[in-house]
Amino acid sequence: MKAFRIGVLLLSITTLIGFWAAPRAMAQEKPRRGGHLNVALAGDPPSLDMHQESTFLVQIPMAPAYNNLVEFDPHGYPNIVGDVAKSWTVSDDHRTYTFTLHEGVKFHDGSELTSADVKASFDRIVSPPEGVISPRRSYYVAVKSIEAPDRYSVVFRLHHPSPSFLSMVANPYNWILAKKYLDQDVNYYKSHEMGTGPFKLKNYVRGSYMEMERNPEYWKQGLPHMDGITYFIIKDTSARDSLGARRCGVSRSPAL
Repeated sequence: MKAFRIGVLLLSITTLIGFWAAPRAMAQEKPRRGGHLNVALAGDPPSLDMHQESTFLVQIPMAPAYNNLVEFDPHGYPNIVGDVAKSWTVSDDHRTYTFTLHEGVKFHDGSELTSADVKASFDRIVSPPEGVISPRRSYYVAVKSIEAPDRYSVVFRLHHPSPSFLSMVANPYNWILAKKYLDQDVNYYKSHEMGTGPFKLKNYVRGSYMEMERNPEYWKQGLPHMDGITYFIIKDTSARDSLGARRCGVSRSPAL
């Protein structure tokens, strides 16, 4: 029963992540800027690198710092919509997928995201270099090659047609990382955050809390609405349930 309650909590929080980075669909809603979300986590993440991990203890706190190439529509699952990709085409033989990227997507250090970053990120997942573990590598056995023919285009070539390919690309663990940091250290992202997402990692005190702050330069205009998120590391189940009842939520009532 405890495991079930924790699973429900994790699923609920993961659903919220989609709302942080996407506009609400209902026209009658009028989002307000501000507010802070407090979340209880069952433990510390083993590392900050979701490409190499398989636990929600990484996905929940760190996903708001990143974007994906495409994603499942948070308001229309299982439809797939673009994230840093603004559009894509599929060849007649269903063996070539060409993605066109948004221009002006910025990493938190101010550098622009390009096709080289997308290629480096998926190369790391599909064909991990020495010293890198890719637990979802088997999802992409159909991928023959990944190319970056120009600054804003990424081409995936498949060995054979794969009906599940686009859904696998939309896997929420496929964060786009900055190539220049991967070139410096293949494991840079185990202990650092450098994404393009709506929030940035401000503080992390192991065993205590993780604090995310609003990215004022987020490339999706007007987002996010919240000011920040704090994840409290609470391993004791009863204490975590108590915090969930008393504190988890926004300090005032913004639309996410």
